[in-house]
Amino acid sequence: MSMHRIFGLNIASSLRLPSLAITAPQPNVPDVFIAYGDTPEALTDPRIKGVRFQASPGEFLLLVDNVARFYVQDGNRITITPESGANEDDILIFLMGSAMGALLHQRNILVLHGSAIAVNGQSVAFCGPSGIGKSTLAAGFHQRGYPFLADDLCAITMCDGGPAVIPGFPRLKLWADTLKKLDTSKDQLKSVRWGVDLEKYFLPVDSSLHTPVPLQAVFILKSTNKDALVITPLPGNEKIDPLIENTYRMHFLHGLGGKKDHFKQCAAVAAKAEVCKVVRPDKGFLLDELMDMVAERFPS
Repeated sequence: MSMHRIFGLNIASSLRLPSLAITAPQPNVPDVFIAYGDTPEALTDPRIKGVRFQASPGEFLLLVDNVARFYVQDGNRITITPESGANEDDILIFLMGSAMGALLHQRNILVLHGSAIAVNGQSVAFCGPSGIGKSTLAAGFHQRGYPFLADDLCAITMCDGGPAVIPGFPRLKLWADTLKKLDTSKDQLKSVRWGVDLEKYFLPVDSSLHTPVPLQAVFILKSTNKDALVITPLPGNEKIDPLIENTYRMHFLHGLGGKKDHFKQCAAVAAKAEVCKVVRPDKGFLLDELMDMVAERFPS
């Protein structure tokens, strides 16, 4: 097994993870183990069942046709049973997404569905529905020299001074047209799903940050049929609901438990960080213009 430091956790994994492996000194006892092995075909008494997942306190089972079963236990172990002929790159996609998101939920870590970068010793996050431009903004700002922190899973820990973003996997998921806007070739990049006709690719990024970075702002992205770009800071009593709505796989928590703590975490973020609604045209991304407007609200 190789040892990795991801989301502030020492992870021992038998799979190749897209992060720098920890060299000496290594921790005596890892926080998390990831390995191939036997997994149940179903949970004994799940609190909630979805199309491809089952969840109970301390247990989570993800079932992905033609890929694998992922069994997540107690926030410290992920066991994977691959399907015959499954590609390890496909397995990694679901491991780094839903399975890792469930593990972080089990560890009582707030996980937003978003991307994050560091700005002058603080962090800002971009949240919103799939395809709204979270990864695109993070990639654009990283290209402008801002350190990258997270993509898709934006994990937030509660430190003494307030909420802070924990660095995640050092790569972005980007559409082919976004790569073109960023003048980045897709030729040497891995497709997000092997054998699936999607023009989305993994872009490795340099990540020099390894400790939590205090959270200064959360930008909630939305689209409209109007042409204008509008950024609206939300007042205190309107901050919490958007954070709840943009929690990663919120429905997992209905089975895993922890909803009361989750609300407290969202309230803690709302109390310390600025939360802004960002409305952009649904036709034409206007990336540079949007980045310039967002950057005006960055911490100095």
